[in-house]
Amino acid sequence: RKRAALAGAFAGYLDPTLVGPEARIRDLADRSGLDISRLPVVDTADDPREAGVRAAELARSGRVAGLVRGKLTNEELLAPVVAAESGLRTERRLSHAFFLDWPEQPRGLVLADAHMNVAPNLAAKRDIVQNTIQLAIALGIPTPNVALLAAMDGPAPAFPSTADAVALKAMAMQGMFRGAVVEGPLAPDSALSAETALVRGIKSEVAGHVDVLIGPSRESALMVLRTMLAMGGGLAAGIVLGARVPIVAPGRHDSMEVRMASCVLASLVIDTD
Repeated sequence: RKRAALAGAFAGYLDPTLVGPEARIRDLADRSGLDISRLPVVDTADDPREAGVRAAELARSGRVAGLVRGKLTNEELLAPVVAAESGLRTERRLSHAFFLDWPEQPRGLVLADAHMNVAPNLAAKRDIVQNTIQLAIALGIPTPNVALLAAMDGPAPAFPSTADAVALKAMAMQGMFRGAVVEGPLAPDSALSAETALVRGIKSEVAGHVDVLIGPSRESALMVLRTMLAMGGGLAAGIVLGARVPIVAPGRHDSMEVRMASCVLASLVIDTD
């Protein structure tokens, strides 16, 4: 984790502050051969929950513009953020989005939510769509094309998620998701291929030109993510959205490249704000 902080500082897109028991941090850095002498360290007790609370306080005071999880668990980092007294909550719930960068593809894709919301209801999906649209705009997509994914290309009683997609599209038509084109329900292959959508008789300006994919559940979004990475390779960098500051919560097995790319996403969101 400290290597990521140092790499980001060296590359010029991070100005990291380390939060935790200072003696342990410096001892571990010394044993790992890392020079952190130029990085500020905010000392806390040797308690991960206290480190999470202190990090949230730093964000609330404006001393830091984003949070990056090190050795804390997601719960230890996010619980202080969502606490009523944190000052970091917004009217929306937290959600997660991945930016997928594929080799030999002209542009990347944003996918939500494969990391946080397991079985979101309609209100949660509304927040997920709004959060993810803001990320897409921060990535330089002025009018994101958003596909609400489902197993079918239209309402189907056997798949309740299609009814949610219809409701979300109605919200979009009423102007709730300004700055984006939102369509669904669309099956993943229809969303990704204009030819497939045309064969199925679907008239859509999103199909084949999609920027954002919204899964109906964490499980389905995760399946889409892993299938796309297995078939096309590439990199998936993720970020937690919906708080007053962006939050990077990398997976346990994420590579250094993924961790650094996720920090770049956070810096883009900060610059947009």
